[in-house]
Amino acid sequence: PRQAVIASRTWLFGELTVLGFSVLPSAANFIFARHNTRAAEAIFTALRQRKIIVRHFKEARIDAYLRISIGTQAECQALVNALRDILAKP
Repeated sequence: PRQAVIASRTWLFGELTVLGFSVLPSAANFIFARHNTRAAEAIFTALRQRKIIVRHFKEARIDAYLRISIGTQAECQALVNALRDILAKP
């Protein structure tokens, strides 16, 4: 399981970067990512409407970030697919 989390985290880091996110380095089972042009709260809401749950905190230092838990490869792929769809819309 540990290697699966590491592999999924590495893959997701790369995919999010391609989608315009800045991702903080992580050795944990989650990552913090912020989009370079879209508000975290708007992305959080759009993902929630698609039944994909990530965390968004309204504290000043981290309100631009989403906290994304590393799930299975299929869950990470579903997240990336949803983000592609969300970000394709103005």
